[in-house]
Amino acid sequence: MIGRLLIAAIFIPVFAWLTTLDNPVYYNIIIAASLIAGLIEFSVMFKRGGIKIFTSLNILVLLATLISLHQFRSDIFSAGLLYRALAILAFYIVFIIVYSLFAQDVKDIVQRFVFSFFGAVYIVFLGSSLFFVRSIGPYNTLFLFAVVWFYDSGAYFIGSKFGKRKLSPYISPKKTIEGLVGGIIVTLLIITALKYIKITSVLVPYDNIGYVYVLVIVLCLAAQAGDLLESMLKRYCGVKDSSNLLMGHGGVLDKLDSFLIAAPVYLLLAAL
Repeated sequence: MIGRLLIAAIFIPVFAWLTTLDNPVYYNIIIAASLIAGLIEFSVMFKRGGIKIFTSLNILVLLATLISLHQFRSDIFSAGLLYRALAILAFYIVFIIVYSLFAQDVKDIVQRFVFSFFGAVYIVFLGSSLFFVRSIGPYNTLFLFAVVWFYDSGAYFIGSKFGKRKLSPYISPKKTIEGLVGGIIVTLLIITALKYIKITSVLVPYDNIGYVYVLVIVLCLAAQAGDLLESMLKRYCGVKDSSNLLMGHGGVLDKLDSFLIAAPVYLLLAAL
């Protein structure tokens, strides 16, 4: 617990400061490094489950995606970015087809392709939405991170103390319905307080409080979905955490999981 609090106390203020700088380069570096670490942890996790992943290929896809995002960063849904994404996917599939020509075990290559491709979509393409969130605005970005972090903490503490009914007993037995509901309520209360306290109101960059509540509820549910998805993958691989890189926090992917669903959902809501 002390390790968790220590890392949070150091990382969160530094991350918030870097996110609000006019130049997003430091924010982008943190996200890019986190996605690379997530890809490596994903590969190691599945290797423990007996499945090899095309780690180098996935990292190459991430680098190609970062270059594309830099070129089309002014327009999230530009045709040019869509074409580049399709080209990256085509390259991925062609590589697998060529690689399979020299494979001796068809079952192994199909298994590697399916899980490697899933890892690329799951971490690279969904994770890339975090770069676009920053393009909406620095305080919109902090709003997303605040909602997910508050929900994660609220669900953990409420669930630990009052949780009785299992949310998903086969995927994540420790998650409870009480934790889900309690986490949403805690997040709504904190966001409301931040909104109406002058010095912190900038963290809630929306005028309509009803819209804020809708955003919070949807993002909390998306964050929980992301957490359950990674829990399902860890259970499949037979591991507790994606790694032990972060003291008391598990691995980087354990910290990213909620954002891999919440960030794309936030982008879609922002585009409406």
